[in-house]
Amino acid sequence: CAAIKFGIHALEAASKHVMPNGEICQIRVGVHTGDVASGVVGSRMPRYCLFGDTVNTASRMESTSLPGRMQISEETHVLLSDVERECVWEERGRIDVKGKGKMKTYFLQM
Repeated sequence: CAAIKFGIHALEAASKHVMPNGEICQIRVGVHTGDVASGVVGSRMPRYCLFGDTVNTASRMESTSLPGRMQISEETHVLLSDVERECVWEERGRIDVKGKGKMKTYFLQM
């Protein structure tokens, strides 16, 4: 899955960057699967945007993840289990996700 590979590369690139305070940069990555709507927004400075519950849930996967980790939803894990054999996922358990309640999530083992 391209989104997973992008997230892995982003985590790796960030881990090679040293912050001004001397610490290694650690980002969080979140992925969710589902329908989205898209379109160009704005006339002065047009931007291509994605909308929908899937985008919001992916954002929640990122915000509830841990630094240096990728967290995915159960829906994404089910989809990936059929197609993605390179990645190993560890169950994080059920976490409280704002606006969604308890969700079962998984971390990428790196």
